[in-house]
Amino acid sequence: MSKQAEKKVLIVEDDALLLKVLTERCQEAGFKVDFLTSGLNVTEKAKKEHPTVILLDLILPGLDGFGVLRELKAEAVTAAIPVVVMSNLSDASEVKSAMALGAETFFVKAATSVDQIIAFIEKKVSKT
Repeated sequence: MSKQAEKKVLIVEDDALLLKVLTERCQEAGFKVDFLTSGLNVTEKAKKEHPTVILLDLILPGLDGFGVLRELKAEAVTAAIPVVVMSNLSDASEVKSAMALGAETFFVKAATSVDQIIAFIEKKVSKT
């Protein structure tokens, strides 16, 4: 997975505009991008695709991001994949819950630019 072309991001986001912007920016940064618009089947997709990083919204149809995090971290195959949470939930208890469930970091969408998210992913991936 050390090859540059093998850097994959799985984006789990139901906001179509944000999903489009994140997809374009990740691709510009050299990542292969896959996405889901609900919290269902994220673990199965991650097992199949082996993403380098997962960008995860918390408010999702089907299964919320907290449930997705629980599933991902419970599976040996997906437990080590860094999960970057992006949400407009910014209450300290929600941030604490996401981090306790194994999130790598937590970005509040309203207070974070796409550039900041991409920069974090690039830094994270360069360490792997």
